[in-house]
Amino acid sequence: RYGIPDAPRFSYRLPGQNMTEYPISTALFFGKKIPIAGGGYFRLFPYWFTRMALRRINKKEGKPFVFYVHPWEIDPEQPRMKEARALSRFRHYVNLNKTYDRLRQLLHDFSFGPLGSGPV
Repeated sequence: RYGIPDAPRFSYRLPGQNMTEYPISTALFFGKKIPIAGGGYFRLFPYWFTRMALRRINKKEGKPFVFYVHPWEIDPEQPRMKEARALSRFRHYVNLNKTYDRLRQLLHDFSFGPLGSGPV
């Protein structure tokens, strides 16, 4: 769930180690970190909101964003788990039928590269 509230929002070297962490991107709204870069949040928020938040990271903050999607999120025909609680079902299945098209649009709207190809 996007980690620790005071954690850095962008890539950073771990102190005393030769390792870089690339946290999943969050956007700042009214001083609060809002998760917007994948998973359930990509399915829950309208695409225009996700695009606006990711563009803000790129343009206003001058940073790349880290985005992810689970493979099951592009399969709207997956079996439904009727035994799960209502909130769990909502989180898991909301907008599954839109994920593939949103992902295609995201790939069209932005340029992507491998981790480590940008500034740290």
